[in-house]
Amino acid sequence: MRQDIEQILEDVRAALDRSDSGRLASQLAEVHPADLADIYSVLNDDQRSQLVFLLPPPATAALIAELDEAERSEAVEDIDTADLSEVVTELEPDDAADVLSEMTDEQREYVLEQLPDEQSDRLEELLEFDEESAGGIMTPRLVALRADATVKEAVDAVRRAAEEADVHYVYTIDDHERLVGLVQLRRLVVNTDNTPLESISVHDPVVVQVNDDQEDVANKMRKYDLTTVPVIDAEGRLRGQITHDDVFDIAEEEAAEDIYIMAGTAPEELDEPSSLRAAIIRLRWLLACMVGTGISGCIVGGFNHSFPTEVYLALVMFVPMMGAMGGNSGIQISTIIIRALATGDLASTKARLAFSREMPITLIMSPVCGVAAALITFLGMPLLQSYGMVGEDVSRMLMTAAVGIGMAVAIFTASFLGMSLPYMFRKLGVDPAIASGPIVTTTNDIVSVLAYFLVASAILGNADTLPEVASAVGL
Repeated sequence: MRQDIEQILEDVRAALDRSDSGRLASQLAEVHPADLADIYSVLNDDQRSQLVFLLPPPATAALIAELDEAERSEAVEDIDTADLSEVVTELEPDDAADVLSEMTDEQREYVLEQLPDEQSDRLEELLEFDEESAGGIMTPRLVALRADATVKEAVDAVRRAAEEADVHYVYTIDDHERLVGLVQLRRLVVNTDNTPLESISVHDPVVVQVNDDQEDVANKMRKYDLTTVPVIDAEGRLRGQITHDDVFDIAEEEAAEDIYIMAGTAPEELDEPSSLRAAIIRLRWLLACMVGTGISGCIVGGFNHSFPTEVYLALVMFVPMMGAMGGNSGIQISTIIIRALATGDLASTKARLAFSREMPITLIMSPVCGVAAALITFLGMPLLQSYGMVGEDVSRMLMTAAVGIGMAVAIFTASFLGMSLPYMFRKLGVDPAIASGPIVTTTNDIVSVLAYFLVASAILGNADTLPEVASAVGL
């Protein structure tokens, strides 16, 4: 199949080079919009503009619905203002609202004026909601009837709506349009025409509020295994519905956002066509990390006079191992907790329950890593001394104890931070994914190195210099 798409891509490029709209239309007539989006993504800017210009409005609408936000914005810019209203008409209401939100005020006003009043009012209503809320991703297309309507009336309504709406349920409402319940389509089939909907409705169904965050919506639909969920406002009125395909998009978007944050960049980088602005987004994280590593270096230098020179040089050799192991252990725990928080796992939304699970694991890992580090030091010291990398006067046993205990303390401290930071950021209203990115890595490096040298000072250091060192590192 992939080879077919690659062949289509070559044909599309050839048609674009000749500006042959007829040939292009025939080539793309049977292409799935998702494959068309793949083709669009690998075209250069000029070819993309040509493709959007030559496609008929229905095909353009299908393409736009499959593009990500950055590419969709670019495609909308290439559509002639006179054709925008026709393209918007072909889109699902939630997709149309997304497209309208990316237009200039003048374009948006022009397009809305060209649409029928009912459709224009519906889209203006959707534009009032935050695009990452339930109201921003819902579709107002659904089937809703009074609770005293009959099965026959419901079947007729489903038939009328089937061409436009994705019908999974018939919703029942009261005289004030408040949601009463819902009826599964199979219940319509097995009951007689005169059966009132109220008698076969599922009362008190799972719902979401218009202002609920889209991630919470996705978690609720996944938890209750829902294909569709109704959206209500504060007064309980039915405003729309969210379908499973919207949830797939949400899950992909939220996962991508977390991955970018955890990698030390930001989701808005995807929307930046400028390499300079994208570089600035990454640099603000990297430069912050550079400051953090500078602090680690100051800690290492601050302990310079706490040890005999040969001992100090030997200890410095193990600093990268301490920093790396501390950072890795912290990332492991923070990633697990962040994932649980993202999926709405009840046990992990409570810090006490998460700590009760992770702390025993940490108490196993810390001494095991400490023993492993001690073993490496004990076995490696003779080799290091034979190559002159460690002075002959350095005590093998004391060095082994310092590295082993230092590693255990560093792992424990970094793991505790990995547990704590996601909840701290969540409390502050910041995305917890930040706690698994460069921030936690750099913080754990600092804490791990500091813990290591404090332990080493107690075992190998000059006792009379400890107060001076403590003052230098701010303790």
